[in-house]
Amino acid sequence: MLKTIILISFFLNKGFDAVIRYLNDKHQKGELPENVRDVYDEKEYANWKNYKAESGKLYTIWNIADIVFLAILLISNAYAWGFKVLEDCNVYVQYLIFIFVLTALSELIDVPFKYYDTFVIEEKYGLNKSTKKTFFVDMIKNILVGGIMSFLIIALTMFIFEAFGNMAILVGTVAMMVIMLILNLIIVPLMRIYNKFTPLEDGELKSKLLTLCEKYGMRVRKIVVRDASRRTTTSNAFCAGFGKLKTISLDDNLVNNFTDDEIVAVFAHEFAHAKYKHTVKSLPFSMVRILLVFIALWIVLNIPGFYTAFGFDGINYFFAEILVTFITWPVSNGLNIISNYLSRRHEYQADAFAAKEGYGHDLVSSLKRLHKEALSDINPHPVKVVLDYSHPTLSQRITAIEGVQSRG
Repeated sequence: MLKTIILISFFLNKGFDAVIRYLNDKHQKGELPENVRDVYDEKEYANWKNYKAESGKLYTIWNIADIVFLAILLISNAYAWGFKVLEDCNVYVQYLIFIFVLTALSELIDVPFKYYDTFVIEEKYGLNKSTKKTFFVDMIKNILVGGIMSFLIIALTMFIFEAFGNMAILVGTVAMMVIMLILNLIIVPLMRIYNKFTPLEDGELKSKLLTLCEKYGMRVRKIVVRDASRRTTTSNAFCAGFGKLKTISLDDNLVNNFTDDEIVAVFAHEFAHAKYKHTVKSLPFSMVRILLVFIALWIVLNIPGFYTAFGFDGINYFFAEILVTFITWPVSNGLNIISNYLSRRHEYQADAFAAKEGYGHDLVSSLKRLHKEALSDINPHPVKVVLDYSHPTLSQRITAIEGVQSRG
């Protein structure tokens, strides 16, 4: 009975995602908001629609392949079979081997779809800058990094539940929050696994960035440029670190293709997140989410039927985390709505800061360019925005920025 419930929940989750994608695809055929009609000209917008159609068809096939793969694993009790093959190994070795094998299998199944997306679709529409060597090296890195991270999380979860019993809910929540904070501090070193970072050259751009930081008492550890152009034509920027000591990262696409004021406008937005402590303000809600995950884990771990239904003889922490994702997706979606709403409020605040600093016009200009170069959806369905968008739509952001400017 439990197996049937899990499988129904799994397929309902995938079906729900498919409905949202369908609604969004239909919505794209409508008229664009007035303030974003200049992002694409008629030919470019037709090109964008072709890109979305091709990538959408690929994603549908790709998603079906992933669903079939996961369904086969669940229905055939393959998870339990895999662990039984390894039952003579130390329990941590079992998890390590199984996780790496499953990670590698998942990556290999995705390879043909990622390859076609990168070297056929994105190449056709001018988004790809990656070489085949970079593509396959990234695949190996994904397996290694994904496997290691998954193993460490499973091993820590198992240790906490075995050592602390019912107190594991609170201990695990605190431990995961600490890990999140550490990851935020070391984000640039982690990204060096995939990217090279070089110091930003001295000049007017660097002076403008430092002047903005000094104005609000923020000390900059370093300003670096990420080699995003090795893979894509898109651009990004971010501030990393806690407290007043920050590392600023700018994508080389941004530095090479945008004006200094447009770059400072984008950075002013990112700077505002640090100034207003948006990461810190998000911590209570993040803690609630993690707490609910550990409560769900505790419930699953204490109901043997969840394991016996899928061929296990006893508790399996890896499978428990999979079950939690399958059975809590309605709650997870509800939490996503709240999380995305809070995030969009922070984005509005960050945009307003940049506008008040005198970069409103440049921010609008850069946002339009960033969306155009990434072939972004500038007219998503409102339901899609509520469920999945951590940022307001381009039209909404422009309206808000212009409102700040009009108020002086």
